[in-house]
Amino acid sequence: MQNKSSSQQHCVFLESSKEDVTKAIKLCLEQSGILSQISSKTRVAIKPNLTYPYYKPGVTTSPVVIYETVKILREHTSHIIAIVETDGGYGAWFATEAFKGHGLYRLEDEFGIEVINLGDEEREMIDFRSRGRIFQLPLPRRLLHETDIFITMPVPKIHCMTGLTLSYKNQWGCIPDIMRLRRHYIFDDAIVAINQALKPVVLADGTYFLDRNGPMEGGDPLRMDLIVAASDAGTFDRYVSKLMGFPWQRVSHLRRAVALGDMHSQLDEIKYNVSPAEARTHTFHLQRTLRNFISLAGFHSRFITWFGYESWFGRVVLHYILYSIAGKPVKPQPEPLNM
Repeated sequence: MQNKSSSQQHCVFLESSKEDVTKAIKLCLEQSGILSQISSKTRVAIKPNLTYPYYKPGVTTSPVVIYETVKILREHTSHIIAIVETDGGYGAWFATEAFKGHGLYRLEDEFGIEVINLGDEEREMIDFRSRGRIFQLPLPRRLLHETDIFITMPVPKIHCMTGLTLSYKNQWGCIPDIMRLRRHYIFDDAIVAINQALKPVVLADGTYFLDRNGPMEGGDPLRMDLIVAASDAGTFDRYVSKLMGFPWQRVSHLRRAVALGDMHSQLDEIKYNVSPAEARTHTFHLQRTLRNFISLAGFHSRFITWFGYESWFGRVVLHYILYSIAGKPVKPQPEPLNM
C-alpha cells in the first residue's frame, strides 16, 4: 500500500453522469488525482459496495459504473486489477453470489482482472485503541501489502444504525469475518483504524442515493446521476454529508474521525469543483423502523450483541420474538441485470 503524504491536498471532484457515465468517471478520476497515481505497473484493488447479492439501485454499486471504471483503469495499468469483497455479514450470502449477481465474473475474461473473496485471503491483525484498551481486527494481507492503490466505490446512503454510510463505512466489508458485527460496539474507532491502514481513494457511484432508511431494506432510492471522486475517505464523507444535508455531527464515526484528525471539520480545508450546497437537490433524512430501534439497542453493546446473535437463547428465542413483532427479513431475490 502506498504511503500518502500528510501534506497531500484534500480534494473532491463531482460530475454529472446523466449524459455520459464513462466521461464522468474518467473526468473524476483525472481531476481528483487518482489516475496520476496509476502507472503500467500499479497494482489496483477496487472495493464496490456489494451489500446485497444482486444489483439494487441505491443499495449496491452499479455494474455499469464498475465496468466503465475497470475499462478506464485497464488503459492505464497492465498489472493486477482486483475487485474485492467479503461474504455478507452474519452469513447472509456469499461474496460469490454478489459477484455473479453484479455480472463481475465476465470482467475477468474481458479485462484480465481478478474477482476476489477477501475471506479466502491471508490476513493480518491490526491494532487500534478504543475505550482505553488496545483491540485487534483482521485485514487481508493483499490490501495491506500487495496493493498500490485501493479504490473504494461506495453508494451514498442513509443507514438505520449509523445515520449515514458513505466511504468510511464501505471498508467495514474488508474485514474477512462474517461475524464482524461482534465489533459493532467499537465500530467508531475500528472503522477509522481500518481506513488509516488501507488508505483508500474514493470513486463513488452516485447514480442513486438512498434516503429514509438503509443500508439494504426500507430505503427510497433517489436518482441523482452523479459520480464523485475524492482523495481520501474523510474528505469524501465530509463533503457528501453536506451535499445530502445530513449533519456529520449526527454520525458518531464521523465525529470520531474528526477527533482523531482523519477528517476535516471545516469545508474550507477541502478543494472542490462544485460546492456541496450547490450540488444538493434533496435533503436526506433517517426514519427508523421498530426493527431498527430494537437492533439499535444492541449496536453499541458487546454483551447484547453476543446475547442476541451468538447465544442459543438469542438465536432461537429472541429472534422468534423479534420476527413475531417486526416481521422476518425479506430474503433477497434476483432481479434482471442490465449492463
